[in-house]
Amino acid sequence: MDKLVERFKNGEVLALSKLISMAENGSPLIDEILAEIEPMIGRAQVIGVTGPPGAGKSTLVDKLIRSYRQNGISVGALLVDPSSIYSGGAFLGDRIRMDGAYSDDGVYLRSLAARGELGGLAPKMNEIVSLLDAFGKEVIIIETVGIGQLEADIINYADTKIVLTVPGLGDQMQAMKGGILEIADIFVINKSDKEGAENVEIDLQTMLRLRQEQNWTPDIILTQALNNKGIPELYEAIQKHMNYLQQSEAGEMQTRRKREHACISAATKQFKRILALRMEEDGKIKEMMESVRQGKKNPRQGANEIINVLLNEGSS
Repeated sequence: MDKLVERFKNGEVLALSKLISMAENGSPLIDEILAEIEPMIGRAQVIGVTGPPGAGKSTLVDKLIRSYRQNGISVGALLVDPSSIYSGGAFLGDRIRMDGAYSDDGVYLRSLAARGELGGLAPKMNEIVSLLDAFGKEVIIIETVGIGQLEADIINYADTKIVLTVPGLGDQMQAMKGGILEIADIFVINKSDKEGAENVEIDLQTMLRLRQEQNWTPDIILTQALNNKGIPELYEAIQKHMNYLQQSEAGEMQTRRKREHACISAATKQFKRILALRMEEDGKIKEMMESVRQGKKNPRQGANEIINVLLNEGSS
C-alpha cells in the first residue's frame, strides 16, 4: 500500500484511479491514506454543475474543461451517472461527447455511479474530491445526475455552484425554485437559441429580486454549449465568483461548512460500518432485529434500543 501511495504522490494516473476505486468500494484503508495525504488537500477550486436532465450539462462541462486547458489549468472532472440501485451499473452514454478531454493528459475524467444515493451525487464524493485535490488538479468539476431539488447536496462540495436551465421547462422551473435554484452562484440558460430563453431569463431575474438579501448576486449567462457560445462569459463569471470568495468572509464560511460536512459524513459512514458488523455478530442486536421483522417492535423502537446498546457499550 505504501508503494501505491508513493506512486500517487509521484503523479501516476493509474495509482490515482486505483485509490478512487478503493474509495468507491469502501476500502477500510482509504481513511488511513487520506490522513497521510491531508497536507496536500485544500488547494483545488471545486465547481458544481447541476440542473435537470436534458439541459446539456455534459456538453457544457466539456466546453468548460477545454477553456481551462487553454489557460494551462489542470482539471479533474467527476461525472455522476444515474445507476441501478440493485446492480450499481451506470449509464455512461454522455461520455462520448468528451472524446477530446479523454485524450488530454491534463484532464482526469471519471464517471461515477450514484448507486441510489440521494442528492444526485456518488456515495464517496468527499473522498474522491480529496484524492483529485491532493493529486494536484487545480480545478475539479462535478456534474450531478440531474434529478431535481435533492441536488442541493452539491453545496457541501463545490465552491462555485452552476445551475443550468433551458427554455421550455415550464412547471419544472417552478418546482426547482423551491430548492435547487436557491443554491446557485451562477445561472446558465443553455440552448438559448430556442424560443422562450428570454422568458426564462426574466423568471430568473424576478426570482433573484425575491431572494433574501445576500452579498453575492448570481450572474445569468446565456449559452449554446454545443456551439461554444457563451462559454467565455461563463468562464469569466466563475473567476468573478472565485475572486469574491477569496476577498470576502464567504470563502472561509464555505470552507468551514465543507469541513463540517466531511466530518459528519465520515462519522455516519463509520457508524454504518460498525452497525453492519454488530448486526452480524451481536446476539442481542440480532434478537432486536428479529422482533422488528416479526412486527413485535416497531422500527423506531428497535432503532432506539440498538443505539442504546451501542452507546452504553461505548461508554463502559
